[in-house]
Amino acid sequence: MTLRDWALLILRLGIGLTFIVHGYPKIFPSGPGGFAGFVHSLGFPGPLFFAWVVAIVEFFGGIAMVIGFLVRVVGILMVIEMIVTTVRVKMARGVGFIEMQGTGWELDFLLLCVAAALALTGAGAVSLDAALRSRRAS
Repeated sequence: MTLRDWALLILRLGIGLTFIVHGYPKIFPSGPGGFAGFVHSLGFPGPLFFAWVVAIVEFFGGIAMVIGFLVRVVGILMVIEMIVTTVRVKMARGVGFIEMQGTGWELDFLLLCVAAALALTGAGAVSLDAALRSRRAS
């Protein structure tokens, strides 16, 4: 294993755990119904559908990142979500620690960058993706 593989593992753990923490309350205990109200307030059509999409990408996508499964696909889904949240929700708030209006766009932008890097590079050697690839090769 190389330093690159360890770095990819660290990035996957960071983004995966962050997404799990944000996705868990959107699914448990009662599903994304409450979150759908927020999605509706943003003017999205089909708010319950998009609430489920976000909840699944965050919670199950986070788990997939942690174990290194379908990292490129999940990374792309996370990039799409973070572009939407950065532009549609957070950009107007400014940077959270400067304007002091709660969370700003900086965390979403950072997650977008990490997800994009993982979508481009893949999971690395310490991953389920690598294990499945080597199993197919044998």
